[in-house]
Amino acid sequence: VGAVTKQTLFPPLMPAGRPFRVSNASRSSRKGIVASSLEELINKTLEAFFISGIVTLVLEEDGTVVDTEEFFRSLDDNTHFMVLEKGQKWTQ
Repeated sequence: VGAVTKQTLFPPLMPAGRPFRVSNASRSSRKGIVASSLEELINKTLEAFFISGIVTLVLEEDGTVVDTEEFFRSLDDNTHFMVLEKGQKWTQ
């Protein structure tokens, strides 16, 4: 009973992570990443693909840039992203 009460009174500060798929610009590599915010997704993507520097996350299906937390939160679980490094462009 005490554990249930504690969970109700003290919810986690960070929202639970959500699953996403991220591929590189050539689509030759794809990673599953769990993140609770856009910043966390970008940081984990940098680590997973061994990238340093500035990147852009876009929706894999149409190249829409995902650059705000509000837009990120509106996306469904398992959304497929593409990570673009400087000079790379989305292609169909």
